Amino acid sequence: MRTSQRHPPVTAAFDRGPAKYFHGRKRILRDFSELLARATQADSGTTFLIQGAPGAGKTALLAKCEELARDRGWKVVDIDPPALWNPNELQQSLGIKKIKIEGGSARVGIPGIGQAEVSAGRFPQTMKTLLRKGRDPLLLTLDEAQTLGKKEVLPPDQAHIASSILNAIHNGKLNKPVLLLAAGLGTTAESFRSFGISRFAKRCLVELGALDKEAERAVLHDWLTKDGDAKGEPTTWIDEIVQETHGWPQHILSYIKPALDQLHADKGVLTAEGLNAVLKAGRKGRTTYYKQRAHGFPEEERQSLARPFSGIPIGESVQLSKIMSSLTQDYSQDKAETLFRRAVERGIIDERSGRYVIPVPSMHDWLVSNYAREQIKFPHDTSPVRSLEGRSSGVDFGR
Repeated sequence: MRTSQRHPPVTAAFDRGPAKYFHGRKRILRDFSELLARATQADSGTTFLIQGAPGAGKTALLAKCEELARDRGWKVVDIDPPALWNPNELQQSLGIKKIKIEGGSARVGIPGIGQAEVSAGRFPQTMKTLLRKGRDPLLLTLDEAQTLGKKEVLPPDQAHIASSILNAIHNGKLNKPVLLLAAGLGTTAESFRSFGISRFAKRCLVELGALDKEAERAVLHDWLTKDGDAKGEPTTWIDEIVQETHGWPQHILSYIKPALDQLHADKGVLTAEGLNAVLKAGRKGRTTYYKQRAHGFPEEERQSLARPFSGIPIGESVQLSKIMSSLTQDYSQDKAETLFRRAVERGIIDERSGRYVIPVPSMHDWLVSNYAREQIKFPHDTSPVRSLEGRSSGVDFGR
């Protein structure tokens, strides 16, 4: 059974899973809380979709939304994509008695319903019956939802089942409160469109970006004082770290790990030497992260991707035509389109209202500085360009 526990376990991965110290995202959580109330009142449901670049904190936000749902009496179930088209996967996730498939049919055992013979053609109806079972409202949580619709994930002959189930949930056709809470990269909404789901209820499609300044500082303060046992007020350390993390949760963790190690070594004393060591280690971890995101893209591909963003201020977007013009200088149209799609799927490039941006601020700097001939421009800054790898950029990316 994969039903979520009331207190999700801490994962072995330092930068995955529920956030140990969660701050911010207040409007999103308020919108989700209101959706829970409306769904309960209307005895219906829909889809709440969170999409954003890698490291934006999607998984941590999912865990917080799950917590809200549990507190309001919802049954919370984590699912993998096959649970949307495979009745055996769905019943296992829900903790319902095994469905045994034999010769194109299934013996279905559902508590309170008994045994029934179901043909493969009836699977959508069988799965809807499974979702309707029980009195408690049901929240299905799907992470990495951008994989929906991919040929290697969804068998072509199961697409009609997935479409039927997704649309039944999205349009509230299950005669009980059932919500799908999905999160994924910037291509996730497009994956849903491939199933005929193009419209989301008001404030049910979230484009997740950086933490605001207050939340970022609160997260750092909790880590340094509670886990690092910092002696005294860590304002100076926080001031320096936020110049390099820019509200990006994954970057915050890149600096937190060395900060905790340094504080433990110094018995909680906040020294200037310790801070310098933390900043150096954090930058190294941040660069390692960029290299992981760009893994599988040879240098010449990185150069082609970086070129349209050279001279563009960090955080600002460019037209698709400019990106494709750059790529087709080096590749055929088909190969250029494939490269662009790969970059979007890996979260290196993300869509913003029909234009495209490198969503992680300092990754923009890293990619352009290392693979484009021109240096980037910083918004509203007439001083000489300085890399974000330095300790001070004079740029505010707080949102």
